[in-house]
Amino acid sequence: MKSLFHMANKINEMLTEYELGNLQELRKNIHSLSRVPSKYVFDQRGVKKDWGAHFGGRAELQFNIGFENNSFRYGVAFSLRPSRDHPNLNALIEKINLFNEYINEFGTEFYDLSMWHYDVEHDGSRSEDFQPTIIKSEWCKTNAFIFLGEKQNRERIDYQRVCDVLDRLLPLYRHIEIASKNGNTSTPSFVFKPGCRTKLSFTKASYKKDQQIDVRLLHNDLQQALYDELVQVYGRDNVGTENVIGCGRVDLTLKLGNKYSLYEIKTAFSAKSYIRQAIGQLLEYAYFYQVGFVEKLIVAGPVKCTSVEHSYLNELQSKFNLPIEYYQIKGACFDFD
Repeated sequence: MKSLFHMANKINEMLTEYELGNLQELRKNIHSLSRVPSKYVFDQRGVKKDWGAHFGGRAELQFNIGFENNSFRYGVAFSLRPSRDHPNLNALIEKINLFNEYINEFGTEFYDLSMWHYDVEHDGSRSEDFQPTIIKSEWCKTNAFIFLGEKQNRERIDYQRVCDVLDRLLPLYRHIEIASKNGNTSTPSFVFKPGCRTKLSFTKASYKKDQQIDVRLLHNDLQQALYDELVQVYGRDNVGTENVIGCGRVDLTLKLGNKYSLYEIKTAFSAKSYIRQAIGQLLEYAYFYQVGFVEKLIVAGPVKCTSVEHSYLNELQSKFNLPIEYYQIKGACFDFD
C-alpha cells in the first residue's frame, strides 16, 4: 500500500503540467511574500500520515488529500481547527461566505463532485455525501472539517483524474483568496494559451453510501467537440480552452489577431436556457476585468437556436450593442435521456 507521501509526490509531479502547479507562485503574489514559499503544492511539511494540505493552506481554502477508510479523497476543504498560529477563525468564516457566493453562481460546474463534513466538536460524526451546495452556518463549529471533492479506491488511483479535479477547483480558490485579501477579484492581464487538455467523458460519483452512479461529463465532450471544430477553421495556435480571466476560466477562447471571441458552453435543454445561464459570465469576463480585448461573446450548445431565440439575440445586439451570438456545436453526441 502506497503512503500518502508517495502519492503526494506523484500528484506534485503531474501538477507541473497544470495551472495549479503554480499555486505557490500565486500565493506569493496574493500575500505579497518576498519569495515563493515552496516548490510544490503538497510540500512534505503539509503532508501527514493520513491527510495533507497545500503548504500554507492552514488559514485558506486548502487543497486537501487524504485517506478515508479504503478511499482516497482529493479536493478542497475548510479546517476550522484553531492552532497556535491561527487561533481566530473569523477569517475562515469570511472565506466560507465567499465560497457560498461562488457556489451560488457557479456551483453547477461541480455537479459531478461531492461534499461532506465532520462534526468534530460534537461526536466526530461524518455526514453522508451530498451534491455541492452552500455551507450552512450550523456546520461551522470549532474543529469542523468541510470538504468538496471526490474519492477513489486507494488501491486503484487514477492520478490524471485527481489532477483534473484539483485544477478545476483553482478558480474557486482564487475567488476566495484574492477577494478576502484585496477586497476584489481582479487579477493581472489576460494571457491567451492555445490547446485543449483531453478530459474524461465518464466518471464515477458517489452520493449515497455504497452506491455509485455513472455521470456523463457532457461539458467535456462538448468542449472537445467545439475545440476540434474551431481548430479546423482557425488552426491550433488560435484556439484555447480554460484560459483564465479574473477568477474564472473561459470554456473556449478564439484568438483573432489582437481580439478574442469568448465561448461559454452550457448543457441545458434549449438555446434560451443556455443564453440565460451564460450571459452573466460572458459579460463579466469581457467587461469587468479588461475592457476592449473582446470582439465577440458566444453562447455555445448542442441544440439549434430557434427563430425566437435568434430574434432575442438580435434585440440584445441592436438595443444594447452587445456583440453576443449563438453557436451550435455539431460534433458531439448529446443525449437528454
